[in-house]
Amino acid sequence: MDSRRLDLLHLFVTALTLVGWGTLLYALVVFDEARPEMSTIITQYHQIQVREFWLVSVYDKLVWLLWFCAGISMVNIGLNVYLRQVEKGNSWAAPALLFTVVIIAITVLTIWQPMMEPQAIVHHVSTVIAVS
Repeated sequence: MDSRRLDLLHLFVTALTLVGWGTLLYALVVFDEARPEMSTIITQYHQIQVREFWLVSVYDKLVWLLWFCAGISMVNIGLNVYLRQVEKGNSWAAPALLFTVVIIAITVLTIWQPMMEPQAIVHHVSTVIAVS
């Protein structure tokens, strides 16, 4: 492979890494929107209502973002393996770390199904059944 194509492939891999980490940061913002609000002593004392359930639509967006990030990481890891075979000395710790973080987040969110609003769960299940 000529050096110009290798340089373009390096730029593409770098761009994928940046997009992957940017997607993960955006997923953290979405996670903050989806999760229940914190109930503290102050909110209880002043009897301030807080949301004690996850928002289903935002939670679904979070899961899709994490899967997108995992896909980008896998493509990035594959391209880095190829680049390592073509030229020695290419480091690819960032995509491997990103993939590990994303897979752990997906696993935790899948195993620990968050408490959702009861009406939203019924709507969510009926939507999943209708799509299937």
